[in-house]
Amino acid sequence: MSEAGPGEFVIPISYGSTETIETGKWSSLKPQTITLTAPCQESCPAGVDIPQFLYLIRQGSCEEALAAILTENPIPGICGRVCFHPCEAGCSRSQLDESVSIQSLERFVSNTAKKPVLPFSPPFNRDPKSIAIAGSGPAGLSCAYFLALLGHHPTIFEAKKEPGGVMRWGIPQFRLPKGILKREIRRILSLPIDLKTNCRVGKDVSLDELDRFDAIFLSPGAGLNALLSIQGENLEEVWEGGDFLEGINTGEKIRLGRETLVIGGGNTAMDVARAATRLGSRVTVAYRRTRNEMPAIPDEVRETEEEGIQFRFLLQPVRINRIRNKQLAVTFQRMRLGKPGSDNRPRAIPIKGEFLTIKADNLISAAGESVDLSWLPKGLIRDGYIAPELGSRIFAGGDAVLQPRSIVAAITAGKRAAISMDIGFRGMDKREALSGIRIGNQGSLSMRAYLQGREHGIWPEPRRVISSRALNAIYFESSKRAQARKLSLAGRRKTFSEVNLPMDASQAMIAATRCHSCGVCDACYNCYYFCPEGIIAIDAGQRTRTVDLAHCKGCGICARSCPRGAVEMKDLT
Repeated sequence: MSEAGPGEFVIPISYGSTETIETGKWSSLKPQTITLTAPCQESCPAGVDIPQFLYLIRQGSCEEALAAILTENPIPGICGRVCFHPCEAGCSRSQLDESVSIQSLERFVSNTAKKPVLPFSPPFNRDPKSIAIAGSGPAGLSCAYFLALLGHHPTIFEAKKEPGGVMRWGIPQFRLPKGILKREIRRILSLPIDLKTNCRVGKDVSLDELDRFDAIFLSPGAGLNALLSIQGENLEEVWEGGDFLEGINTGEKIRLGRETLVIGGGNTAMDVARAATRLGSRVTVAYRRTRNEMPAIPDEVRETEEEGIQFRFLLQPVRINRIRNKQLAVTFQRMRLGKPGSDNRPRAIPIKGEFLTIKADNLISAAGESVDLSWLPKGLIRDGYIAPELGSRIFAGGDAVLQPRSIVAAITAGKRAAISMDIGFRGMDKREALSGIRIGNQGSLSMRAYLQGREHGIWPEPRRVISSRALNAIYFESSKRAQARKLSLAGRRKTFSEVNLPMDASQAMIAATRCHSCGVCDACYNCYYFCPEGIIAIDAGQRTRTVDLAHCKGCGICARSCPRGAVEMKDLT
């Protein structure tokens, strides 16, 4: 090579292939595609793989999306309507603009899938076990569903004439149409599950008679209305909330006067108030704390207000008197909030000498429900509830145990019991198995992970939950949630038709596209485009990528440019 003269420069040129220079040896750090748990999935008590089913919606595969949900949740059409959707509170998208409409999309998938779908066929089980299940609410149905999918033979004993528990008798049509409930139950009972209705455990069949089964799951629900324990609550113009809703759901002709008082601040109180409005009564809800402490689902409180129902706070009923024309005079003690109690809510404290009287034609008490424990031996009772697990044969779940009272919590209890029973039947280490299939740190379990490890008893390390800080929000455009369509206010007050109307296909596609797919490769190919060495190859058909590790210098640009945190630099030495 000649020397450069004044004002000249030399450009080094190689005439051989650079492939012979293994620049990959310059660094031991190499990019690895990883799959992490999205915050929405960790927040879902049922453990549904939300990024997966939203991806399948975007691909136009509603049957596959439904199957993905059904792997973890047997009643998506119900949860898509009445779940309190904690998944949306956990959605990373909410830190950019608004959370993804996960609940509405779950409902869309349930409505849209044309064919009967099951997540997988029950495997051949050389040693199927028999399990007795007391109660066919969401916990009992969930337990039976997962046991049947694991190849066992569950038998449900239901006290009433039809299955469904609180979903059938305690939730009005305007929130959960009975046709949807029947469809969901029909899919569950298409599995090898026996159902015995009009058969109450503890009355028509004793607990001792269930000893012939290999295991027992108790989910009788909380069927007793909590008493107000005040003068006048036995008057004929006074209803108990559970009885009132059951009457509505069975088609009983219920007549209310012009003014109705509802006592309570939970979901039952909201359902009662909205149902009473549809019967033509003007409704006021009285609650002993403030709106902030109401245990009802916020969406339902908001819809109750939209329908013109009034709220009166910091009032506790102390006496009911009948006055002229069968009208009631309800005396309330005024309350104030004190320090938090054992439930972390401020205590409601009476204000001495301050009372208020409100007149009404009817009063409906919806101050809570309790569990009938009279038929149970004391060894199964703990702190006024059924103990969730006693030994390896008896399990319990749903509203009869001390856990959050929600349908999705009941589903979780049924799934956990089914998996725990199967672990016991197979003689596996329960602690190790449950640890291997947990999703994040909020208590949900993965049936998919259990099935993968079940045959050999080998459990993978649980996936980490990706932090929203690990996402590259710069690659995501801000967008708003689709506005939910609802029945008109005028229509709501005159009919028990469903209030919340479903998304159409175009709305669902836009809503599903808003998902960030946190911690999951979404084939955006940023890594391919941004790689300065050009050593990443893409197979678009298979949605896979290959890294030429012999020439990767470990610069990490691919990891830093991944919007979803699905590429991580790892030391391969």
